[in-house]
Amino acid sequence: MIIRLIYRTCCLLLLSAFFSHVSGQTKNITGKVNDATDKLPLPGATVLVKGTFTGTVTDLDGKFSIALPEGKDTLVFSFVGMKTKELNVRNLTVVEVLLESETIGLDEMVVVAYGTQKKRDVIGSVASVKSEELTRMATPSFDQALQGLATGVQVTNSSGVPGAPVEIKIRGISSISSGTDPLWIVDGMPIYSGGGLERTQGSTSQSPMSLINPNDIESIEVLKDAAATAIYGSRASNGIIIVTTKSGKKGKGTTTIDVKFGLSDLVRSAEDVGFTNTQQWFGLVETARKNSNGGVENPFRPNDIIAFFPDPRMELTREEAMAVNINWFDQILRTGSFQEYNLSSTRGFEKGSFYFSTNYRKDESVLKSNDLERFSGRLNIDFSPVNNFKVTSRFNFSYTNNDRVKTAVGGAVGQSGGSTQGGFGRANRQALPWFPIYDNSYSHGYWNPMSGNNLVAGIDKNLTIDEVKNYRSIGGIVLEYAIPKITGLSLKTEFSYDFIQTNSVFWVNDVLREQGSYASDNATTFLSYNYNLYANYTRQFGEKHFISGVAGAESQRTSQYSRRAEGQNLKGTYKQLGSPDDMLSMYAGLGGENYLKAYFGRADYKYNERYLFGFSFRRDGISKFEPEYRWGTFVALSAGWILTEENFMKGVEWMNFLKIRGSYGQTGNQNIPSNKTVTTYSVSPGSRYGTQDLISAGTLVTNIGVPSLTWETTSSYDAGFDFGFLKNRISGSAAYYLQNVTDMLLASSLPPSAGVSGGQIWSNIGDMKNKGIELNLKGIVADKGKFNWTADFNISTNKNKVIRLTPEIDVSGKGIGGTERAVTGESLYTWFMPEYAGVDPEKGVNLIYEIDIDHYNETGETIKTGRKIPATNSNLNNHRVLLIGKTSIPKYYGGLNNSFKYGNFDLNIMFSFSGGNYFYDYEEQRTTDVQYGQVALRTDMIDNTWTPEHTDAKYPELRWQGAYPWDWDSEKATSDP
Repeated sequence: MIIRLIYRTCCLLLLSAFFSHVSGQTKNITGKVNDATDKLPLPGATVLVKGTFTGTVTDLDGKFSIALPEGKDTLVFSFVGMKTKELNVRNLTVVEVLLESETIGLDEMVVVAYGTQKKRDVIGSVASVKSEELTRMATPSFDQALQGLATGVQVTNSSGVPGAPVEIKIRGISSISSGTDPLWIVDGMPIYSGGGLERTQGSTSQSPMSLINPNDIESIEVLKDAAATAIYGSRASNGIIIVTTKSGKKGKGTTTIDVKFGLSDLVRSAEDVGFTNTQQWFGLVETARKNSNGGVENPFRPNDIIAFFPDPRMELTREEAMAVNINWFDQILRTGSFQEYNLSSTRGFEKGSFYFSTNYRKDESVLKSNDLERFSGRLNIDFSPVNNFKVTSRFNFSYTNNDRVKTAVGGAVGQSGGSTQGGFGRANRQALPWFPIYDNSYSHGYWNPMSGNNLVAGIDKNLTIDEVKNYRSIGGIVLEYAIPKITGLSLKTEFSYDFIQTNSVFWVNDVLREQGSYASDNATTFLSYNYNLYANYTRQFGEKHFISGVAGAESQRTSQYSRRAEGQNLKGTYKQLGSPDDMLSMYAGLGGENYLKAYFGRADYKYNERYLFGFSFRRDGISKFEPEYRWGTFVALSAGWILTEENFMKGVEWMNFLKIRGSYGQTGNQNIPSNKTVTTYSVSPGSRYGTQDLISAGTLVTNIGVPSLTWETTSSYDAGFDFGFLKNRISGSAAYYLQNVTDMLLASSLPPSAGVSGGQIWSNIGDMKNKGIELNLKGIVADKGKFNWTADFNISTNKNKVIRLTPEIDVSGKGIGGTERAVTGESLYTWFMPEYAGVDPEKGVNLIYEIDIDHYNETGETIKTGRKIPATNSNLNNHRVLLIGKTSIPKYYGGLNNSFKYGNFDLNIMFSFSGGNYFYDYEEQRTTDVQYGQVALRTDMIDNTWTPEHTDAKYPELRWQGAYPWDWDSEKATSDP
């Protein structure tokens, strides 16, 4: 499918149009070469006289003419992605040839860096995802659809918000602070893939990928090892994802209209989470108050909690509270839905073709008041005005309107956290079941809206607005010229761009904010230009030698600028932010520019269809680093052996394909903010109170530069094999990989005494290793009549280990980090917290394991003494344990996908999984202790807390207050999903 869509109209310019001719011709053969599937002509198909170098290629109509030398009577017809065909023309002068597609299993074409290859010839590690696989998932952002589809790719979506960013890791974590996002390339253009261009106020940022219409995508290739990625150098250590969009088709045009509707809901309901109702909550709280009051009843008074609210509404008696029973999940959640409309058209004309599409999609989240709309359009044109010359253009424009609500926990705007109170992030614990929603004695109609715990008020669009508008355009022009008289040589120049404009507006009414109304208006512009100039060379010598190569140069300029205005105590609505009396602050010109220059090349050699060799290199120069550390060279070597082409395998009829492969190479990671190698300052205008200058104007250090900063380097080893048997009904691959990361980049925290705004300094701090195994299986389970069933299973393992931390960053030798720690010899993100030892059967308090503190202070090693001690504040701080083997990094992950078709109906069942990692359940830890009645409580606590009669309980004795803290982290709350 990829070949017919992408290469039918361009291979004419990639193959030589000039072949040598010999004397002694006896006759002339003319004819036409067509695609066997749709009977359309194949321009650029090669016609070769077998056993000679004499040949030609078909014209734009698939026609050819060739002089047949004396004594030769066999022609060989070939086309990229089609099966080669031989034809005896001894008694013929006019022929018509049909070439069949090879796009089945291991013989399909895949897109690689700066070109394409047959999958059977690829010796790098590449996973492919086709268009039909992506569109099975009804997600607004196509990166979410990669989950479980590609071997070695882990996709984590931590938010149910439409268009929210996902975290993608290819073969584990290769960096601590410098990001794990792969390099994304769309139609040859490296694009921006990070989130957060907009300013968030406790809401979820939007993925830039959500601005790309998944229906425009033809295929996605994931490049994983250095053999496949080294040609992209300093940006490739996290892997590369290449996206190819659809092209026009020659021949009769088609127009497609596609309409989709869908529903979504939470996997877990409020009942599944297990929060108490009002009666149960009062029972637990009043038991705690009784236990803390010497066994004497001490009824709970609602005003004891309400008194701490901003502008509290106090008139709520115990009886009135007991009569209220609010399920807050039901109040702020709904059944989500989406509607999508796609119109696409493809047309062919005499010298080219085009593909056009337009798309509208609206997602209504399961969270009320959270909606995302997208409009997009695309125009792809392939045009050959004259022989040997081709122009390709790709242009996309998209617009999204993201109507957001607060999903993160934080304080009021202008306070710590920088966000309004309320939102879904607090629904788990801050909104109590006895809190009323409405109070008609107020004009706004809400009960205590400033508390941050009235979640219905927090998503009322009459009281708060959080809106982001994104505009994005990705496009480019490619010029290709096949050099006459030099067989197989072509030149290509590419100019492409990625433009993003983000405008975000936030406003909160003084009904929700104690400090008064607040508004902000933010705009960010991102622009990247990319220019490539390179040559491709492809040539077959005789029947056994085939070489191909690419060499060129690349230049990229990236800029990002932001401006922000903020105001509070506004006299009007958020739209009147420009009033001078309202303005708090304004920032402009925040951002900077980065430049990249590179030289690259790749050479591949194939002998006798069985022995494969590859070499690639890249030399990068990055403006982010100082001149002496700016340039680096990255190389890769690879080799493969197709055993099924050997004579000794010919008798193994059930084995259709078997290839072993291996590679070694280096890639880099330079994903850090700008200006981290130089010390920067900002100017403070000073502060006044009345007529007095309290703080004089001056300069502040905003960044301490590290001139020796350089990129991370990843050395990768890969060994694997690809196979197909039973007539390729079953195919797949397996691989072992090892990645050694050196000069890891880390943003280290600085003490307040350093006097640096932001309190961080970047440095190269150590080494790390990842290793693992990957397995992928694809099979046709059943194919009979109208019924077809195919299955795809993949699984990957990963083991991470920190090899070295520099003494400058790990002074004590105890590792770095907080509850998730980096320690030499252990996995990154190993949990570091007190180890829970259960409930004391005599006293009913939480216990933790004691460690040998003297030994820890001397060596940094945590060794338990075997004693159990009370979980007091002091003990919790001093007896933290490195929980060996407990890390947040999954040890394995993968997917199982089944596709069923019967006639015109199809059913797809997709399942993804991960395991071996431990996550920390923050909400469980915070909702299983009474905490002075401040939080919602779990039903699991009922009849499961310590009493003198129930000494083996799961939870300690209920207490209203005491010497033991409730807000603490321990191994108790870590679990294997």
